[in-house]
Amino acid sequence: MVDRKNSALISSKKIRFIFWYALIGIVLATVISYSTFHQMQSTLEVRMSRDAARLSEKISDELSRYSQLPTILSHDPRLIDSLINDSGSKNTQILNHLLEKWAKQSSADTIYLLKVTGLAVASSNWQEQDSFIGSNYAFRPYFKQAMKGGPGQYFALGHRSDERGYYFTAPILYNNNIIGVLTVKVNLENIDRLWSYESLDFTLIDDKSVVFYSSKPNWLYNTLVPLTQGEKESILRSRQYGQAPLLALSNIQSLQQLKETDRLSIIKTPLTQEQTLFITKRQIKGTGIKIIAMSDIRHTYQSVSQVVLIFVLFYTLLVLVVTSWYQTIIARRRLTTANDELEHKVIKRTLSLQQSNQTLRETIQQYEITQKELQQTQSELTQAAKLAMLGELSAGINHEINQPLSAIRTYAENCRRLLQKKQYDIVSSNIDKIVELNIIISEIIAKFKVFARKSQPNASCNTDIKTAITSALTIIGNKLINQRITLKIEPQHLDISVRAELIQFEQVLVNLIHNSIQALEGVDAPLIVFSVTLNNQHAVIRLTDNGGGMSNQQIENLFTPFFTTKKEGLGLGMTISKRIIESFSGQLTAEHNHPQGAKFTISLPLFNQSKEDM
Repeated sequence: MVDRKNSALISSKKIRFIFWYALIGIVLATVISYSTFHQMQSTLEVRMSRDAARLSEKISDELSRYSQLPTILSHDPRLIDSLINDSGSKNTQILNHLLEKWAKQSSADTIYLLKVTGLAVASSNWQEQDSFIGSNYAFRPYFKQAMKGGPGQYFALGHRSDERGYYFTAPILYNNNIIGVLTVKVNLENIDRLWSYESLDFTLIDDKSVVFYSSKPNWLYNTLVPLTQGEKESILRSRQYGQAPLLALSNIQSLQQLKETDRLSIIKTPLTQEQTLFITKRQIKGTGIKIIAMSDIRHTYQSVSQVVLIFVLFYTLLVLVVTSWYQTIIARRRLTTANDELEHKVIKRTLSLQQSNQTLRETIQQYEITQKELQQTQSELTQAAKLAMLGELSAGINHEINQPLSAIRTYAENCRRLLQKKQYDIVSSNIDKIVELNIIISEIIAKFKVFARKSQPNASCNTDIKTAITSALTIIGNKLINQRITLKIEPQHLDISVRAELIQFEQVLVNLIHNSIQALEGVDAPLIVFSVTLNNQHAVIRLTDNGGGMSNQQIENLFTPFFTTKKEGLGLGMTISKRIIESFSGQLTAEHNHPQGAKFTISLPLFNQSKEDM
């Protein structure tokens, strides 16, 4: 009877053990599958975004080679002469050879000349069966754009070739009148050579979501968003995609919904099967083209299933190991020596922890010493950069001081002659001017002495932006004048105060202005612009120039220590400037200034007097 009770008790414990381990396993598997799915989705989004950006840059670079070509070629007097005089077939043949030569030199697909009626009168493909000569393209939007007086661009299927192409146009002017249109066609049939998309799919759509290129061929010339009847008729009239079906492939109902979603559900159609895709979108700048990178969600589910399967196997093995370990612990508890062994382990572990604590204290002390040395080194580097900047500005300093010194000498020599003539009133006036010039020299020297001295960062200090800019221009303004650089300071928000130390903030501004001055060497109409805006309790100070600018790699490495684009210099100026701004809880960034030059942005917290008093 007792054996039966013991057996039932053991069986009940086993059932509870299995239940709890199964429940924990299910919960952990659910958590792991959920976190794995979102981690893989995040990783996939990063990869798709990177690949889409890369493809965008390649297509943009491919198209930008041709964007200005028709505008440049439209000024050729041979084109103007042929449109004005209409001198017959011989002249047309000369034009055909000329356009053919231009097309070969530029690697364009086709270059052709249109009259104001839209009729093609010459073309680089004049020898081919599908030559554009004699066709009328007045219905094309790119022709209408050029006839309005500006450059045009448009994507469409070729009217004669039925090949996908991107068209650039420019009007041909004579006496400010449009007498024709020059068109350059770029063939987009070779996008595959621009991109190796491996396991990812991608699609190119226009501003109405019409698919004009895709790694899924059955998607071509259909839409991701349903079109209205009027939109379909407009596309068919322009013959942009020939007689395309323009069938809606997804359940997305608007372009705004497509813009906001990160998933695309494809509906079942005669061309497609139901599927859900992760997507990321990228606009190709300067065009109406949008890139959509895609990955089937089923691939993610398969990967998650594999991870869960591995977890189940690992968890089962862990349960077996834990069960075995638990039984071993029970057996050890029966041993009479268990307490002695446990005490021995505790003593040993305590000694180890004491040694670890001592080592940790020594490490912390060494860290504090190293931190102080690092701060001292950073302060010395900041001072060295400041003195290096003064060295580069030494010629300007000499010029500013030598002018009043020369004037003082002239006034003194005049005084000597005037004393001999006993013209004491004029002598007194000259002496007053000598004193004024002496004061000016003293102020100049004092300003550079203040700039050169060491300063201690103070998180609670405040600086007026206008004062800092004025002080910086006092130091480097002579270089602006000598190089004939126009300085524009927008007046908005100049009088606000930010949390920064004046001397260090001034050092950053001097360094940025000096870099812009060097970038403006040899530039026609050089310009530097200061502007200040407010953004979320921060002042945003922007300095832009129209110099040569920087490459993406230079911008990426600009704040790296010892990186410099100059023949001379330590490469520490921008690094130290960034650290100075960050020491006041601010940010310093650099980027391209479109269409030309560089832009530096400083973001600093506004100085709040009431909070500082608290």
